[in-house]
Amino acid sequence: MPPASVLRRRRRLTSVVGAALVVLVGGGLSIAAVTMTAEASSQLDAMLPNATDALGDALGSFDELRVAHEAAQVALDDSAGTVPDESARDALAAALDETSLREADARAELADAAELLDRVRAADRSVMALGEPLREAATELGTQEFNDVERFSESVVALADPLEALAAAVDTWNEAQKAEQERILRERYTNHVWTSGWIPELDACRGSVDLSAQYGIAAIAEHWSCGGKNFPDDPGTIITLTGVHAGTYRVEGIVKMLNQSTASVADLPRGYDLVYQTCQNGQSSTMSYTALTRLD
Repeated sequence: MPPASVLRRRRRLTSVVGAALVVLVGGGLSIAAVTMTAEASSQLDAMLPNATDALGDALGSFDELRVAHEAAQVALDDSAGTVPDESARDALAAALDETSLREADARAELADAAELLDRVRAADRSVMALGEPLREAATELGTQEFNDVERFSESVVALADPLEALAAAVDTWNEAQKAEQERILRERYTNHVWTSGWIPELDACRGSVDLSAQYGIAAIAEHWSCGGKNFPDDPGTIITLTGVHAGTYRVEGIVKMLNQSTASVADLPRGYDLVYQTCQNGQSSTMSYTALTRLD
């Protein structure tokens, strides 16, 4: 049996060797951890710029698509009441419903991508984590796609045909309105002011008579039975006068009613381009004065 002094020396030697092994093993783990973390960090840093650019491009595309979508909605809203029938508007409305759903999905996808980038940038880079959070972040970042933005783009492109059909429908309606206005102009009321004068000319029943010299204001007149009952008095009506005071006029409506037996020239309505006088129902007690505004 070895002496006690020898045993003590062996135990001390063993303790020193064990401590050295722990230091070596610990040092080896620390070097590996640093290396693993550095490699994962480098990989992630290399991916971040591309991922950031991809998100920026997707956001830019989304904004352009959203503007196109909103423009199509405005076209639909503005077309109300300006199409021959609702078929073109219904088709565009259905396409816009689909596009709205795609827009919501794309908006959510972009929000998720932005949140992912924030998490990736904040990933644990400590040596103790051995780079695992960074590798997980890189993997997740590598699978990031913008499929919903692409589907939104496809739905916006699909608006082109219904938009074109709606524009054609609006054009058709406008052409019909133009034709109708032209028809109205051709068929609208025309009154011929055949001469200037007084009672004898009115009694001749050949059309309206210019009474301006008699009244001191621009005025024409006609007996009820000679055409006065046909003269339009609805405000806004467009009429044509030929002969004296020839031109196009807008009817402002009846602006005064006078009784011939009690009224004088001082009672005549003033401040109008022209007035038309007739006796309602042939009664001199109800002389109407319709104001006219010259348009050309």
